[in-house]
Amino acid sequence: MSTSIRDVVSSFDYLFSSLYRREFVKTLRLNECNERELLPLVRCYLLGWFGDNLTPEVQAQLPGTLTGNGYINFVIDDVAVEFAVRRPDAPKATLSAYVNATEMKKLIKYDGKALLVLFDFSTTPFTEQQIEAFRDWPSLGQGNHKKSAFNVAYFYVKKRRPLTSGKIIKNIRI
Repeated sequence: MSTSIRDVVSSFDYLFSSLYRREFVKTLRLNECNERELLPLVRCYLLGWFGDNLTPEVQAQLPGTLTGNGYINFVIDDVAVEFAVRRPDAPKATLSAYVNATEMKKLIKYDGKALLVLFDFSTTPFTEQQIEAFRDWPSLGQGNHKKSAFNVAYFYVKKRRPLTSGKIIKNIRI
């Protein structure tokens, strides 16, 4: 049985809410980390959740670069996953469709299920309309490109007291 997008989203949902659980993080401030700091921890977490079905740093097509190649953060069974993080003090553009255009290109060119996971640790989360901006997909350059749909899973803090997390999930069809 293959892994579904729903399974991957629920694993990231659990991880995001755990990064705010005091009994889990203790003295670590994991909800203040950037993508580079959090990525190795996410890799270990996904290895524990999905086991041998996880493959990190998978080479993929990336139109518009000199080599034409890039790397997808994770492939879980047959689901490609790109991961992006916005720190509490980072500008809103960090998670925007414009800044994540290269991640979107890799997912669009991936032949199979694909998911863009966005963790927002800030106090000013995106609205559903701002997540809709991911529907304006980037240009892949000249040529006849085979394009695939992908999903966006946006995790954010709805309310600080009591702590309530929220998520927005969108299917982006090309």
